Amino acid sequence: MNVGKFAVACGALAVIAAMSASAPSLARGGGGGFSRPSGGSSGGFDFHNDAGQGMSHSSTGPAGTSRTTSGSMTSSGYDRTTTANNGNYSRTTNAGASNGQYSHNSSASNGYGTHYSSGSANANTGNYSRNAGGSNAYGSYNTQSGGNAYNHTYYHNTNASNVYGQSYHGSTTANNGYVSHSASASGPYGSAYVANPVYGGYAAWGWNGGYAWYPVPTYWGGGFWGGFAVASAWAVAYGTAVNTSGQTVTSYQVQPDSAGAKLLASYKLEQTPCGPSNLVVINGPNGSVICAKPNATVAAGTYALDASNLTLVSQKPA
Repeated sequence: MNVGKFAVACGALAVIAAMSASAPSLARGGGGGFSRPSGGSSGGFDFHNDAGQGMSHSSTGPAGTSRTTSGSMTSSGYDRTTTANNGNYSRTTNAGASNGQYSHNSSASNGYGTHYSSGSANANTGNYSRNAGGSNAYGSYNTQSGGNAYNHTYYHNTNASNVYGQSYHGSTTANNGYVSHSASASGPYGSAYVANPVYGGYAAWGWNGGYAWYPVPTYWGGGFWGGFAVASAWAVAYGTAVNTSGQTVTSYQVQPDSAGAKLLASYKLEQTPCGPSNLVVINGPNGSVICAKPNATVAAGTYALDASNLTLVSQKPA
């Protein structure tokens, strides 16, 4: 997990560094080519040492593009806004800085849809955040992310939906190197992976010591839930459920140290007898089914199992 911790921290610091870089570039006459004429030379507007003053500049480009930028400097930072238009396309961006607090916002639209984004970072506290989204005739999405570069925390949430009745939610969090991820989907079409929050970063079969798991026909569930046959003394019945073949089958208690037990532990699921509604129903190998109590990572519903990486695949609501 040290690699993940380093990556999250570096990514957060990069956000602050990138936004911090905007302040001196504007003061030097960057950010759109603004530098004030001096001694007969030409250029834009140099805001250096011009606290409290503001300047603006307009230009036109090919294919009817027009652009207007206005900005001002204060004793503690700067503020700059640019608006561009071309036919039915328009875009507005704003960037500013004040006493170590940096921000950047943008919005755009054309004949097909809209998009927006906003972000902020504080070089003093290490806090940063970003919000973005968009929509068109087929659907919409929104993402929210943020954290603190100094205490190594991070979060990212995504929500999306479309006109076909499908919706998606994904969430990632990090805290001092521990990273977890979850995702869910609903709708009449397809299914969605619910990423494994613990074993997702492992190489193939890493959760099983690097060895592929192969089903054993004489064991219930191929032995995935434990090395026991249905008729053995270890087969403790845990209710009944309908499997993917439409058959009502008996569920059995998962054995400790089995691949199935590792699956439940990685999702922090607790097995429970099948039968009641609003449970997590997992279709395992060889027509087997187990049930568990839903939690914040895995919502109630029916799931298939990918035994190659201990990952669940959402199939339909419970």
